[in-house]
Parts: sequence; C-alpha cells; structure tokens
Amino acid sequence: MKQVLDAIRNEHRSLAAILHAMRHLVERIRDGSGAPDFGAFRAMLYYLDAFSERLHHPKEDEYLFQPLRARIGDADAMIDDLGHEHARGAAAIRSLEQALLRYEAGGEGEFVAFATAVEGFCDFYSEHMHKEETLLIPLAEKLFTDEDWGRIDTAFAANRDAQGGVDEDQEFRRLFRRIASLVPAPAGEGSE
Repeated sequence: MKQVLDAIRNEHRSLAAILHAMRHLVERIRDGSGAPDFGAFRAMLYYLDAFSERLHHPKEDEYLFQPLRARIGDADAMIDDLGHEHARGAAAIRSLEQALLRYEAGGEGEFVAFATAVEGFCDFYSEHMHKEETLLIPLAEKLFTDEDWGRIDTAFAANRDAQGGVDEDQEFRRLFRRIASLVPAPAGEGSE
C-alpha cells in the first residue's frame, strides 16, 4: 500500500542529495579547496530539471494533488501554492542554468552571482519539499482510505507499466550514480 508515497519520499531524498552536492561544490570553490566542475553542475541541473518535470511533479500532480482536490476543497489553496511552486521551480532552474553559463564563460567574476543563485534555488526547493512532506503527504495519509490507496497504487503501477520502452526510473538512477561519482566526498563518491 501507498507505493506512490514511498516513491515520492525516495525521490525527495534523491533531489535533496543533489541539492546538497551542489551546495558542497559551491562551498569548495568558495573556500578554495576545489575548482569549478562545470560538467558536474550541468549534470545536476539536468537531473533536477528532467527528473522533476518528467517523473516527479507529474506523479505528485496525478496521484496526490488531484485526488486531494476531489476529496476535500479545503486543500485547494495549499495544492495551488505547491503547483505554483512547481512552475516557479522550473523557471528557477532556467535562471540557474543561465547563471552557470555566465560563470563558465565569464570566469571567476561570475562566481558570486552563480553561488547566490545556487543557494537561493536550494533553499527554495528544500522548503518546497518540506511543505509536501509536512503538509501534503500527512493530509493524504489522513484523508485517503485503504480503498483510495488501493486505487491510487493500482493507477500508479499501471502508469509505470504503460510507459514501455525506456525505463525512466532506471535512466535517472544511472544519472544519479554518475553525478555521485563526479562529486567529491563527503557529498559524493568522487575523489578529492
């Protein structure tokens, strides 16, 4: 039961690990213990963008937001706010990508703006996931019956089966492992 909640929580942990790794790389540049690794930053931004837009947010929208709206109208404002944050997150990733391009092309003089963009994005996204974990998920757990969860988990499993062809979960797990190998310990598995 509640397969979708387990999946969402696992995805939040993966996203949080990427955010932590980004902060770690920025801090290493700031304190002089590491050089910029633009390839690692690009891979992390791709992961945050593609994973959120293709896999994570659609899952939340379909299996939590919509059923909660149908169950209780009092949740509409919270769901609207979280939905707007999904859209703002996509726009923030675009801005962060632009800051990375400016840093990569413009050199050290662009680092402060890039670091500020990373910190702001990581704070925003962490807060967003915290709201989902502390407000949305508990509300779903409180309101949905075992029968509701059975329907949701059946639809979730059928959707995964219907994807066919490329297993996006597997592709993102591969990318996550690649990122972990690029980022130095303790935030990743790469060498210092």
